[in-house]
Amino acid sequence: MKGKGTQKIEAGFAARDKLTAEMTGSLPLAVQNWLTAIGAVGHEKIDSVKLKQSGMMKLKPEQKKWTASEAEQISFTDPPAFRWSVKMKMGKGLVVTGKDSFQEGKADMRIKLAGILPISRSVDNEKTNESALQRYLMELSWYPSAALSPFISWQEVNAYCATATMNYGGLTGSATYFFDEHYELLKVEAWRYKENGEDARPLLCIGTINEHKQVGALKVPVDMEISWELAEGTFTWYKFQAHDFQFNP
Repeated sequence: MKGKGTQKIEAGFAARDKLTAEMTGSLPLAVQNWLTAIGAVGHEKIDSVKLKQSGMMKLKPEQKKWTASEAEQISFTDPPAFRWSVKMKMGKGLVVTGKDSFQEGKADMRIKLAGILPISRSVDNEKTNESALQRYLMELSWYPSAALSPFISWQEVNAYCATATMNYGGLTGSATYFFDEHYELLKVEAWRYKENGEDARPLLCIGTINEHKQVGALKVPVDMEISWELAEGTFTWYKFQAHDFQFNP
């Protein structure tokens, strides 16, 4: 899927300490090999990354047509945090805006019609907070030096798979990373809350990577799909191209 501005991939780097092979020695071998393969070893540690996303969304499984979207995101590694904002064109000049953030262990999700009329908001809900933490963990490939974060521990699953568990702000969440034979990331899976009601139960969330590109010295995912495994089947709700990367801006 080609998105607007997908060729404008840039990288800016500030002077930072570099990630070394010695620093990664305690990680599962698959994770060590992945960090080396994508150029993270020998690269400045990433404190923050800004990027844009051009994509398509479905807000409900029964929705037949995709909705065009444009989003911007900034993520931080110390302490872990992100801010994401999106605009969706719903047709006939109708625009829906959304914001999703995670800071100090707290999530804040808001959706507005025409950017003014609130449709929904979820703030500092335990299930929403945990799901936001796992989103941060699933997006680690955009700030890979955070694999060595003191908040994250790793467990080897097999030669091409490892699970990361994050403990931060009173929250705990895990995500499992799957690599190919060249240690390029194929997908990330996590059992997350899609809803935050009393009856909500964790569902398998899958981030599938269709394409990587070289952005400066790093190779990062740029074409992704996000899906939920529902009782009635797989619901792919977001397809996007990431572009306009800025590391340590």
